[in-house]
Amino acid sequence: MVLTAAGALAACGGGSGATGKGPSAASERAITGKAGGAGCMAPSTAEPMSKGGAGSTLALAKVGGRRVAFVADEDAKALLTIDLDSQSQLAETRLEGTPAQVWVAADGRVFTTLRDKSELVALAVSRPDAPLTRLCSATTPAEPIAIAATPDESTILVSSGWGQRLAAFEAASLAAKFEAKLPREPRAVVVADDGKTAFVSHAVGSVVSVVDLAGAKHESRPLPMRGIEAQQLRALAKQRAMLEQMAKRTASGSNEMLAALEEQTRRLERQSCQGFALAKSSAVSGRIFAPQVMVDPGDLDQRPDGYGDEHSPTETPAVAVIDETAQTPLLASVTLRRDPLVFLNRGDTREARAECLLPRAAVVDTKTRSLLVTCYGIDAVVAYDATAANPLAAERRRWTVGSGPSGVAVDTEKHRAVVWSQFDRTISTFAIGESELVDEKVSPLTVQKTAAAPLREKLPAEYALGRILFHATGDARISADGRACASCHPDGRDDAITWATPEGPRRSIMLAGRAAPTPPYSWNGNETSLHGHLANTFDRLSGKGLRSIELDALVTYVSQMPAPPRAAPADNAKIDRGRAIFASSEAGCSTCHSGATFTDGRNHDVGSKHRADRGATFNTPSLRLVGGTGPYFHDGRYANLTELLTKSDGKMGHTKHLSNADLDALETYLRTL
Repeated sequence: MVLTAAGALAACGGGSGATGKGPSAASERAITGKAGGAGCMAPSTAEPMSKGGAGSTLALAKVGGRRVAFVADEDAKALLTIDLDSQSQLAETRLEGTPAQVWVAADGRVFTTLRDKSELVALAVSRPDAPLTRLCSATTPAEPIAIAATPDESTILVSSGWGQRLAAFEAASLAAKFEAKLPREPRAVVVADDGKTAFVSHAVGSVVSVVDLAGAKHESRPLPMRGIEAQQLRALAKQRAMLEQMAKRTASGSNEMLAALEEQTRRLERQSCQGFALAKSSAVSGRIFAPQVMVDPGDLDQRPDGYGDEHSPTETPAVAVIDETAQTPLLASVTLRRDPLVFLNRGDTREARAECLLPRAAVVDTKTRSLLVTCYGIDAVVAYDATAANPLAAERRRWTVGSGPSGVAVDTEKHRAVVWSQFDRTISTFAIGESELVDEKVSPLTVQKTAAAPLREKLPAEYALGRILFHATGDARISADGRACASCHPDGRDDAITWATPEGPRRSIMLAGRAAPTPPYSWNGNETSLHGHLANTFDRLSGKGLRSIELDALVTYVSQMPAPPRAAPADNAKIDRGRAIFASSEAGCSTCHSGATFTDGRNHDVGSKHRADRGATFNTPSLRLVGGTGPYFHDGRYANLTELLTKSDGKMGHTKHLSNADLDALETYLRTL
């Protein structure tokens, strides 16, 4: 394994043209072009090295005879151009915001999403060692993340995480075409082969959205993504068969028993989380792959010693396979096994492997028909058999890469994978090999790593260490079952799950942009500092605890997580009306949700005690960013804000007297906080 030091990049041919200077010589802000119009179609010399119509944190292309990777570097707020063969950085294109993904079109233009600026940007490439030129841009719904294109590349699709939208743009001009409303935290996007349907993953919520691109209304529907353990599935199938036989003999009570069985099935099904990635390929036609994690939060009527059922795995990795035509997941792919194993070539030899509990990116290698998945926490790329009914049960091999592997692409001509790891800012390349299983102990797999040029403004060391710790899976200091902080707080948000805890059912709380200024912490309001709250959390997860310097770093990272960008106000009059209702004595919202953080920091009994709760008083949660979270209340009893406002009258504030128009105004105002 070779690691090229960042300081040596300039000596490795990373110069600008024939000058021989280092990467900084070819580093400047993208030249701004006008938005839309003919200027959006200027010539660009990049030739994409793959035909996939989906973006990632890196995209491969040929430019001027060189094979390069364009990398969306969120820490540098730049697109990096890295020569894959000389392992050197050629250029840096500084941007006005934080890039999330990058994609190269067949016409040579490079597109990127600026997550914190809510913008889609088109750029042109002149030569490999020069910064890209900005051609045009388009405003997107809040927090654009993933990019995809229809098969003919006439339409570009962008998912917006905080904006909960899929937006479509004319590729030629970036003129807006339409928007489709989605559930919470949409992430990856892929488009069906016929260009009529888009599939969108979600970081939380147990769904993949299916969006109609061809219809006039562009409607979306949620495709449930839930798992169930194999032995439970067999037992339920046996019960169902018995009841169906009984129904043939007598109708008395059989329908009620079948309905009860359906309810039992729903209780046993696991919710899914960590839906950051999707992948598809013509090499395995008709399949869409959705790596994720299935979660068992425990019985909410019980009070376990920790978070979830201590007698059952709380999180189990899965690779759901969606039938593109039927638009349903294959049952085998969401049927869970308790002990994921890798079967090696040497007969029955088995070896337990570290689990991929934080999947972040995926791509299909067409030659071996392998699904490559990058995994935070274990910093690995795992190859699965993409033709298997349950890819997770058909792992082929894995490679260790840099910390925080956020993107992966395949160089098909050289049959190698290229991985961008954000946390240590390295490019890893490795030969994919053949499709048979490989024992790494007998035949070690070689990975070559190249570091990007140093940041102009270095990340604080505590923040960088805290980010790694936040995503550390399989770390006994944090949890006994392998969970990371990011398991319940993906991207610093919340997992939309209510957990069984020693105090009763508790919904996860969003951290990004709201943790530092809103003490006390926890629903019980008994933790006055983040240090104390995190230490208590590790204890409940049966973790051994971090050293003080590590705990300081984790607190620094959690405290400094940026809040998602706010959407531009659409109806100021409605917002003003909602603000007035919120502050009115009749509604009483601001009695407890007061001050700059919209919380009085006190505990109250609002009549919301769950039958499993130890106590009846709960801390007033901050309403900052409340519009993008949910479900609501400490036990997640209200699915959305509308339900919260219409069904909680008397428990907190009063809304029964409000008209539908006033309820809408109040909800609109809450979404601006």
